[in-house]
Amino acid sequence: MFKHFYQRYFKRKLFNKLIVIYSLIAVVSLVTLSVFAYQFYARKDINTAVMEQQRTVDTINRYFDQKNEMAQAMIQQLYQDNTLIEDTIYLLEHGYESYLKFRLDTYSKSNSFYARDFRDFYSNQFLKDSDVRNIILYSQKQHFAYMFSGKGDPKLYEWKGPGRESPEFIIERYMGIGKATLEQPSTLTDAVKNVHDIDEHAALGSEMGTIRDSKISGTEEVAVTSERTFVTINNRVNNKETLMTAGEISIDFNTSGIERNIDYEQREAQYAVMNGDGQLIYHSKTWDMKRFEQNAGKIFAVDRSNPEPTKLEGYGTTYVNMSQMNKLGLTVIALLPQESITSHLSGLRNTIMFVTALIIIAVVSLTYFSVIHLSRRTQSIVMAMKKVQDGNLETRIPVNQEDELGLIAQSFNRMCEDLKQYINRFYKSELKQKHAELIALQAQIKPHFLYNTLEVIRMRAVSKGAHDVGDMIYNLASIFRHMVKDKTMILLYEEIENSKRYLELTRLRYRDKLQYTIRMEEHIGGYNIMKLSVQPIIENYLVHGLGLERTDNHVLIEAVKADNCLVISVSDNGKGIAPERLQQIQNDLNHPELTDHGSLGLKNVHDRLKILYGEQAGLTIDSVVNSGTVVTLRVPLQ
Repeated sequence: MFKHFYQRYFKRKLFNKLIVIYSLIAVVSLVTLSVFAYQFYARKDINTAVMEQQRTVDTINRYFDQKNEMAQAMIQQLYQDNTLIEDTIYLLEHGYESYLKFRLDTYSKSNSFYARDFRDFYSNQFLKDSDVRNIILYSQKQHFAYMFSGKGDPKLYEWKGPGRESPEFIIERYMGIGKATLEQPSTLTDAVKNVHDIDEHAALGSEMGTIRDSKISGTEEVAVTSERTFVTINNRVNNKETLMTAGEISIDFNTSGIERNIDYEQREAQYAVMNGDGQLIYHSKTWDMKRFEQNAGKIFAVDRSNPEPTKLEGYGTTYVNMSQMNKLGLTVIALLPQESITSHLSGLRNTIMFVTALIIIAVVSLTYFSVIHLSRRTQSIVMAMKKVQDGNLETRIPVNQEDELGLIAQSFNRMCEDLKQYINRFYKSELKQKHAELIALQAQIKPHFLYNTLEVIRMRAVSKGAHDVGDMIYNLASIFRHMVKDKTMILLYEEIENSKRYLELTRLRYRDKLQYTIRMEEHIGGYNIMKLSVQPIIENYLVHGLGLERTDNHVLIEAVKADNCLVISVSDNGKGIAPERLQQIQNDLNHPELTDHGSLGLKNVHDRLKILYGEQAGLTIDSVVNSGTVVTLRVPLQ
């Protein structure tokens, strides 16, 4: 079936092949271009998203650096103010009650009406930074925690070390004042494990700001939740005199400040922050803990600070960025699924596909109609060639455009014209010449035999004393000899001499009823002229114009050179030609058809002259009834 289809529509159908080839080229090119365009925009979007992801990670790192700098600035300011540091150290070393007595004694000794209180200093830190959640002073010697929450006066709690905090302290610190109450205060079991003592300038954090399944012994289960997590920065407070550690200052910063600085919902990216113990202290709202746990091994295997695509279960190809470029040593984890990046490109993909389909249809249609137009022009050339092949040299191809096919059409038309002229000049000339010779031979049966026979008769007549008969036979034999020459072109003097013998033979035949005169310039006798060009004109006069009842019949032959042409005129004083007949003869001369009138005829001479010499050559006839006729023959000199 395919072979039949190929043979029918493609084997000899060049333009069908061109349509298919050009269409395939257009389709492949446009589809390839569309794919590359979509891939370009997709890669550009992915690169932009990865850069946004990196900027977000850097923003999170800067956030923690800023909080660390703020904490260190507060400590530095504390040490720079002797009153503040002395009050703080005294509180941590002697307890709250002793501190109050110390403050009263200090105030009574001073001359000022205003006693500075270090509590104002700590309370003002909440105004400087809205992310400060708690500021806690820990006294390891006196076993208490003095916490500023920014929601009222500071409170004093029992504290015997990490992991042995009072339940009230845990609730107030992790949940905020008034967030939860305990019906039966007791020792908190399964407490939060996310607060750790670290060296100065280190960070502490919570896995979540949440206490889940926390139980108080002897009571029902209490679940305490928090909306946000926080990060804690600890600094030791040393006595300036003894250089011994008096206690610690812990500053809790809400990680909600991260969300004010970044658009963590952008492109469905997920962010989390992990401390050195592998505990999450912050994650974005879109964070999927279950999927994170499933892919933790692959995520932690990724190089730090080098985002790279990784195949994760439940996410697909995901750009993972892990960074630890902050002073607190926290690890920032960023997950960016590739599907979330390219999902919004579906509209662009559909648009590109639609536009590509339209362009393909337009290009294929344009190619089809263009090739069909070329095919029709080519078919017109092929049809014209077939007409010429059938012999119609009048076929011409219209030339409407100046392109290669237009040049072919012009060349074809010029070829047909040249071929027509060539055929007219040589083929038809030869045909007419053979036709003339055939007529001559038909009129003169077996000229060679007759010539030899006439020569015998002439010699017999001369031996008997009949000299006039001998002359007639001699002229007739000369005419026969001139006829049988295998030449188309002869010299002018030969044609005039042959015409002279023909007139002489006629004169002897009609016993001096015909006279003739020949005038020819001597220097033009060597020009070539068509054989049997003058003699048929004389024959035409003898057949139609000679009056046998008259004795003054006269023929004048004149040959001259004028305007670079040979002009030969044959004049007689015969019967002349009637105007109607003269008009008919002139019309016949201008008619291109080759006719057979049984004799050489004037038209035969006229047509052969036109073919051999062009439109400048030919015969003209002038005649007056009962006065005579003048036939003029004009031949361009070559």
